[in-house]
Amino acid sequence: MDGTQTILMVEAFIVMLADLTAATVIFKKYLSIRRKSVLAFSLAWVFDFIFVLASAFQDVGWLEVVGLISLPLFAGLMFYGSVLFMGEESLGIRHGNLGKMGLMPVMFMFYMYATYYYTNNALWTATVAASFGISGVFVVGAGTLLWDVREIYHSAVKYLSIGIIFFGLHLIPAAILGAHTWYMPGGFTLSTVLIVEMAWAMLRLVHMDTFENISKSVPSEIDMSPGVMVVDQKSYIQLKSVLANSPVLAFIRNVSDIPETWTYYFVTTVPFERAAKTLYPTDLAKMVEISYRYMEKVSASGGRGVVVIDCPEYLAVYNSWESLMKFLSKLRDIVVINNGTLILVVEKTSFDPQRCSQLVRLME
Repeated sequence: MDGTQTILMVEAFIVMLADLTAATVIFKKYLSIRRKSVLAFSLAWVFDFIFVLASAFQDVGWLEVVGLISLPLFAGLMFYGSVLFMGEESLGIRHGNLGKMGLMPVMFMFYMYATYYYTNNALWTATVAASFGISGVFVVGAGTLLWDVREIYHSAVKYLSIGIIFFGLHLIPAAILGAHTWYMPGGFTLSTVLIVEMAWAMLRLVHMDTFENISKSVPSEIDMSPGVMVVDQKSYIQLKSVLANSPVLAFIRNVSDIPETWTYYFVTTVPFERAAKTLYPTDLAKMVEISYRYMEKVSASGGRGVVVIDCPEYLAVYNSWESLMKFLSKLRDIVVINNGTLILVVEKTSFDPQRCSQLVRLME
């Protein structure tokens, strides 16, 4: 065994150790929190371990076949876990991301032709290149989906998403150049670095408090006292799932993933002539009037009204601070008198500390 082979075997051992560690720790986390995305991610690492093990002993014919199947299984489970993860976080998959997947069949065929043209090896193209290529597509897709959750899990998801995307992109040229012996040392080293980074980032993600407690933080029934709730975006996303079947009145900027039972007004400065339910950010008096009629109607029917405002920062841009405070004060009184709840979505970093403190005191 020469020096290069020794290095490759050491790197293979490092990757398999990272795979087993990630699979074991993440599966233990699944047993405690029962998030299906965690189970999918855990199984993905198992199949990556099988792929590396089979690659290390590729002289055995049937192991090579196992390896070529295990890599797409790893990619598929990563993608499936990412889709489940989005659902568990009550986040919709962007239509743009789904639309781009429509280009994948054509791009994959061009990729296959390019591989055959470059290698002139039909067997390699139909086996290794096909396995690596389709796996790369779905691994990149998984990383792209996870990138949309960065506002909730911040750096943990950013590092994981970037690592997954780069690993997926790395698989595509690896299928073309992997037939050459000169590519193996550098290519496998890059793969080792990316796998270890991905495993570290995923372990960091699943051990975050917000990741562990999501299933416990969303109650099965609405149990909110009358008054005002000042929440951040993370809590708002969870509350939307709780209030999915309630007749909520909402003044919002983010119109994606709004429950069908909600009555909402899009707050914007753009004059949409065909959209009846839009309000200018300066229409504070009209918002008060709409809220008053809504609360009166719900209260008369014996229910409890819920009013949501997810854009106080946007309202502050187009109104003076004093006007905004008077508006929120009136809205608070209307809601409290009618035994309802006002949900104000505010990120602490959106306002300076003095104004944020004033806002919270006013709402309390």
